[in-house]
Amino acid sequence: MDPQPHENLAALIGRLAALIDRQLSPGDVAALRRSRPDSIDAPAFWRIAAVELADSLEPGGPRRDEGERRWAVILQAMAELRGLHNPRRSLGAALVDAEVAEHRVLRLLRASADGLFDAVRIIAHHLATKGVSFNCTDLAWLVLSDERSDGESVRRGIARNYYSTQSSREARTAS
Repeated sequence: MDPQPHENLAALIGRLAALIDRQLSPGDVAALRRSRPDSIDAPAFWRIAAVELADSLEPGGPRRDEGERRWAVILQAMAELRGLHNPRRSLGAALVDAEVAEHRVLRLLRASADGLFDAVRIIAHHLATKGVSFNCTDLAWLVLSDERSDGESVRRGIARNYYSTQSSREARTAS
């Protein structure tokens, strides 16, 4: 995984988290939470796409449409997770902290396309309900890398973080 795009994505996710946390109205955040990738009807999404995502999206055509679908999933999750972006905590570790069942983690890591979008929505809701913060860049990278050559590497990174955190927790409990 090339670190430069990941650093750029991390900076963008940080800006988006701050925007959702501090600048959007409660109504706009609620509209983002309700949005779905196949019917993006939240004006807040389109304002964010026009300003913040302009450099991240293709100029037009089917690739632009797919990019908008992916970003709709990411923004929906971030709206659900409002106030829980923590650049120092991995998604894998957060899944352990939130006591997400292993089969749900595996479902997230194995899913692709619309199945991934659904799995992200479910995981985001679970993490938000538990109030567990994590680096939303990990989730964005997972969604954006789906069906790309770096997708497997992203999934393996999340799995490594999940299982190493789980093993560490079990070792502390056993002591």
